[in-house]
Amino acid sequence: MADKFLDGIGVETVHKPNEAVVDICFVHGLDGGRVSTWTKGEVFWPFNLLAKNISEAHIITWGYNADVGHFSTPTSANTLKEHAMNLLNDLTAARTSQKSSDRPIIFIAHSLGGLVCAQTILQSCTSQPDHAEKLASHAEAFMFLGTPFEGSNKAKWAGLLAHMAKFFPKAGVNETLLDHLKSDSSELEVLGKEFKGWLASRQTPEERQVRIACFCEELPTMTAIADAGRIVSPESAQIGNEKVITLSADHKGICKFDNFEDPKYKTVLATLRRWVDEIKRTSRKKPTFQAKITMGKNYGGSQTGQDNSKDKKEHNKFKNEFNFPSTEEDD
Repeated sequence: MADKFLDGIGVETVHKPNEAVVDICFVHGLDGGRVSTWTKGEVFWPFNLLAKNISEAHIITWGYNADVGHFSTPTSANTLKEHAMNLLNDLTAARTSQKSSDRPIIFIAHSLGGLVCAQTILQSCTSQPDHAEKLASHAEAFMFLGTPFEGSNKAKWAGLLAHMAKFFPKAGVNETLLDHLKSDSSELEVLGKEFKGWLASRQTPEERQVRIACFCEELPTMTAIADAGRIVSPESAQIGNEKVITLSADHKGICKFDNFEDPKYKTVLATLRRWVDEIKRTSRKKPTFQAKITMGKNYGGSQTGQDNSKDKKEHNKFKNEFNFPSTEEDD
C-alpha cells in the first residue's frame, strides 16, 4: 500500500532483494514528492507494480523540496545545481554504505527531476572523493518522463502555482527553478549541451553506451484555475536524436499507474525490462577511463586518464564552472 511509504527528503528504499543486479532510482519533479509523484489512488507503482515485475532490482526513491511556491511553509531556495549536489551526495552515501558503488544504476525521472539527474551526472564527473565519480561511470540508463530539455514553451503550470503562492504571506516562490524551465533559459541550454557531451563520451570502446528513453504527455494539464495546456511537447522532451514516445496522460499523470494492465505502465515496463536484461547479459568490466565533459566550444565530450596539462586545464575549467575547488592533484 502507498501509506507504507511517505514523502520526505532524501533516499527511501522501496525494494531490496538479496542479490540486486541493478539500482533503479526515482526522482520526482516540480511540486512533487518521492512517493506522491508515483502514486495513483492506493498504488505506489515502484513498490506495488515494478518490484514484482523486476524483483532483481534494488529500487529507491529520492525526495527534495521542489516546491515553487507553498501556501503554509517556506519554499526551498536551492538552485538546480544545489539539488543535484544533494542527490549526488545522498546516492553516493547510500551506495557506499551498502557496498554497491559499482552496481549499475537506472534513473527514472519526472519533469524537473530529469534535469536534476542530468546535472547530477555532470557534477559526479568532477567530484571528490573518487567514489562520487563512480555514479557517472555506472549510470546505465535514463527514463525521462516529461523532462523539458529544450525548455517548457510557457512553463504555464509552474507559473500558475507561483502566481497563486504570491497571495499568501507565508509562501515563497523559487523563481530560479521557474527560470530553468523557460524555453529561453541559458542554464537549460548549457545543461543540455553538456549532458549530450557526456552521452557522446560514453559511445566509445572504453565505455558502455548509455540507454535513453524520452516520454511526454499527450493531454493538456488542467489546474484549479486554468487549462495549462501541454506542459512539455515532444520537441521539448527530446534529448539529442532520441525518439520521443507520447503517453495518454497529462503532465502530472504521465508518471502514475494503478494496475499491471495500464497501457502506459506496460510501455514503461517493457523498456525497463529490456534494459535490465541487457545489463544482466553484459559483462561487468570496469571502465578504463573516467568520462568527462569538455567545456567551451567543444561539447562532444572526451576521455581522460592520461597525464597531460591540457586535460588538467580542461578538468579544472569544468570544476570551476560548478564552483568546485581544485585539489593539489589537479594543479
